[in-house]
Amino acid sequence: MTTKDFVEKYLRIVNKEGGEVPFILNSIQTQYLGDYTGKDFILKARQQGFSSLILAMFTKDFLTKENSRSVIVADIADNASELLDRVKLYIRAFEDIAQTKVPLKYNSKYELFNEAIGSRYTIGTADNRDFGRSKTITNLHLSEFAFYTDAQKLFAGVMQAVVPEGRVIIETTGNGFNFAKEFWDKTKLGETGFKGLFYGADTFYSKEFLDQKRRELGRYYEQEYPSNALDAFLTSGETFFSALALRDHLQRAKEPQMIDLIYT
Repeated sequence: MTTKDFVEKYLRIVNKEGGEVPFILNSIQTQYLGDYTGKDFILKARQQGFSSLILAMFTKDFLTKENSRSVIVADIADNASELLDRVKLYIRAFEDIAQTKVPLKYNSKYELFNEAIGSRYTIGTADNRDFGRSKTITNLHLSEFAFYTDAQKLFAGVMQAVVPEGRVIIETTGNGFNFAKEFWDKTKLGETGFKGLFYGADTFYSKEFLDQKRRELGRYYEQEYPSNALDAFLTSGETFFSALALRDHLQRAKEPQMIDLIYT
C-alpha cells in the first residue's frame, strides 16, 4: 500500500476547527510525495503540512515494519510533545479504523514501542546536542532544523546512527545565515547527498491570504511566507547590513564571464 493510500485510509488529523477528520493530503503534501527521495532538505513556508505528513510516513513504518526506529528531533520541548501527540492520534485512528489494538509496551512522553513487531518511535529536542548518537535509526526527521542551538554538532552525531538505507528528512523555515543556510547552499550545489526542495507560500496560499499576512507581519513576512529560497534566509534573522539592500544587490548581480586577456 502506498503512503498516500495508507494515510488517507487509516489516519485522522485535527483540522483548524479542532475536530478530528480523515487525513486527506493537500496539494503540497501530494507534491512532496512525488519529489521525495529519502534524503531530502525541505525549505518551506509556514503551516503547509510537512510535519504532519512526515510523522504519518514514519507512523506507517512503526505500525507495519519490523524493528524500525523512527526518530524526530524538534527545536524545543513544547514542539516535541506536540509532535508525539499527533503520532498518538494517528495510532488511535488506525486502531479504530483497522479494528485492531497496537500493543504499546512503552507509551511515554518521548517514546513509543510496538511490542508486536519491535518498532520504536522516539521524540527528542535539539537542546540535547548528543541526542540519537547511540541509537540505530531507520527514519530521521529534523524538524525546524534552522532553529537548532547547534545544528552542526547534532547533525554530525545523529547522522552516524542512521542505517545505510535509512530515510533522513530535514524540514525547516529559514532563520538567517547559519549552518542550515550553509547546508542548503551545499545541497543545491550537489555536495551533500541530499535533495534540496523549496515550497514557496505563493504556490499554496491565496493572494488574499498572503496580502493579509504581509500587513500583519511586516518585515517578518518573508521569513514566514517566502516566495523563493533566497528570501527565506536573507530576510530572516538579524544581519549586519540591510537585508533588503543585500537582496537588491544579489538580484542585480550577473553571472561571471570568462574573457580572454590580450597582453601587448
